[in-house]
Amino acid sequence: MRLVCMLTACILLMNTAGYAVAADDTAFESEVGCEKSPDQCSSLNESYSEDMVDSDGTLPSGADQLSADNTEPPVSVDREVDTPNNTTDKPEVADADMANVSGNSGSHFQAAGDNSGVNHANTLSAAVDLKKYIETYGKLPSTVSVGSQKLTIAQFLDLMLKDLLKTAGKSASLTVRSVKAAPNPSGSAAGQLSRSAYIKLAENVLKFINSNGRAPNYASSSIGRISFDNLIYAVSRILAFHADNGRLPNYVTVKKISAAPASPPSSLKNRRENDPYSGESTSRYLSATANCQVNDTAIRSLAASLTSGLTSAWDKATAIFNWVRDSISYSFYYNTRYGATGTLKTRTGNCVDHSHLLVALFRAAGLAARYVHGTCTFTSGNTYGHVWAQVLVGDTWYAADATSSRNSLGAVSSWNTATAKIKGTYASLPF
Repeated sequence: MRLVCMLTACILLMNTAGYAVAADDTAFESEVGCEKSPDQCSSLNESYSEDMVDSDGTLPSGADQLSADNTEPPVSVDREVDTPNNTTDKPEVADADMANVSGNSGSHFQAAGDNSGVNHANTLSAAVDLKKYIETYGKLPSTVSVGSQKLTIAQFLDLMLKDLLKTAGKSASLTVRSVKAAPNPSGSAAGQLSRSAYIKLAENVLKFINSNGRAPNYASSSIGRISFDNLIYAVSRILAFHADNGRLPNYVTVKKISAAPASPPSSLKNRRENDPYSGESTSRYLSATANCQVNDTAIRSLAASLTSGLTSAWDKATAIFNWVRDSISYSFYYNTRYGATGTLKTRTGNCVDHSHLLVALFRAAGLAARYVHGTCTFTSGNTYGHVWAQVLVGDTWYAADATSSRNSLGAVSSWNTATAKIKGTYASLPF
């Protein structure tokens, strides 16, 4: 059985191997190859399939018209994942949305951290804030402050790579050195790199920097050429995941870099998991409840941190949703166990407690949010009771189901929205 699982995992992850750093001191860019690492196929949860995509390439839509608030109160919530043996369907992943960006912003980015200088804590803190800067503005700053030192973006890449390797148990010293920028960044690779693959890639990039005194224009991998800019974003996502979870992710997904949209895509409005705003008062959707502790210091502090520098309601909602989806693991149990504050503290929860934390953070950020309870058929074919959140942006209530990494704000793919049976929407969940 173990051999079958390993072979299956290898098939799922067969594109995550093979990497090299471009040696491009001349106009001709040569590459150094690297054999596949046998431990690349170590875990089945390092990949997943979007098996809810219809034949026309669109995600299914569904769900009947939502009933009035506080109607049909349920007695209990059934299982909302495929099986109790599955602790979560969320892969342990640091997603990286990246592309080849020409040039930097020319700005200086003051990252968070104390003034004690360069150390592990300040490096992680700077990586977290750099990730947020990139996602907000869709580009790199020219410099980053780490503790009391101001580093060029190439120097900070060098530092992040050394911190990553040190965290992975490799020999590395967190020292700052002179590193020239990549002269002609190129490449637009997209895809997944497993933990062993991105660690090996980090080692190769550092070898290139050691030999050339500058960052490479691109790093060659089995998914294509990862540009200098792309590499920085990927590593910042890895370290940000480590800062939140105390460990390195199983894989990193490399995609195009882009600034967060100021408004929701128009295509989301007509999806059945989203509902039109009917003009009702939203005061009850902004208030604290017993399990939705909007005024808790930790909740308010996190909401402020996640939305800092963001101006649009959609950007704020997206930042909160993505953090909960990527940072809170799934646990199987019935009804409420932790509430918003307990879920934040334990970093785990079922669908109900995921929703408590989401709604509390949305409301703490000034965004009206509510709960939805229904019966849903998941991608396994099994049907369970389920709870998720909706957040109001403009004239639409957008679904926020953070229990699956396959979901994004306003778009659910972990269960069939076309056949979902909605039992009610609530300002305060009655269980």
